[in-house]
Amino acid sequence: MKRVVFTLRRKNINRGLPSLEIPDLDEFKLFIRRRGGALFFLSTLFIGLVAGSVAVNSFSKSTLNALDFLFTTNLPEKLKSGISGAFFASFASDFIFLGAAVFFSLSLMGAVFLPAVTFFKGFSIGVSAAYLVANYGIKGALFYFCIILPGVFVFALILVHELSAGISIYKKVFQNLFKERNYNIKGALSMFMKKSLKNLLFTLIVSAGDAVIWFLFAGLFK
Repeated sequence: MKRVVFTLRRKNINRGLPSLEIPDLDEFKLFIRRRGGALFFLSTLFIGLVAGSVAVNSFSKSTLNALDFLFTTNLPEKLKSGISGAFFASFASDFIFLGAAVFFSLSLMGAVFLPAVTFFKGFSIGVSAAYLVANYGIKGALFYFCIILPGVFVFALILVHELSAGISIYKKVFQNLFKERNYNIKGALSMFMKKSLKNLLFTLIVSAGDAVIWFLFAGLFK
C-alpha cells in the first residue's frame, strides 16, 4: 500500500521589515542621467524660493506692486475682474515663464539662462509667501497655502518638466556641433515642440483651476 507523503512548508520565522538594497554605482549613474536635469532645476527653484523669502524685507511696496504681475498676489484686482480676470492674470504670468523656457531652450547661447527661469520662479514664490505672512500673519499663511500654492506648485512641476526637455535638446545640438555626434535633431525638435504644446495645455488647465479657486474662496480672505 502506497503511502501519501505530505510536505509542510516551513514558516518563515524571519518575518519583519523587507531588506533594503543599496543601489550600485551604475544604477545611481543611470538615475542621474535620466533625472539629473529635473533635480537640478528643482534645486534652483528651491534656492530661488529661499532667496525670495529672505529678500522680501528689502523690497519697497512700489517694487512689490511692479512685480505683482509675475507674483499673482493682487487680490483686490482679481476680485474686481472676476473669474475671467483671475484666469488671464494667472495664465499670463505662467506663460511668461513657459515662453522663456522654450525660447532659451532653442537658443544655443540662451540655454545658459535656463536655470535663471526656475530661480526667478522660485524667487517669486518666496517673495509672495514671505510678504503675505509678514503682513497678515496666520491669515496670510492660510491664504497662500489654500489659494495661491495649489496652482503655483503644479505649474512649478510643469516648468521643471519643460526645462528638463529643453536641456535635453540643447545637449544633443551641442554634441552634434562640437563632438561630431549624429543625433536626429529634427526628430528631437519635433518631440520637444510636442512636449511644449502639452505643457502649454496643462498650464491652461492649471490656470483655469486656479481661477476657480480664486473665484470661490479668495473672497473669504478679503
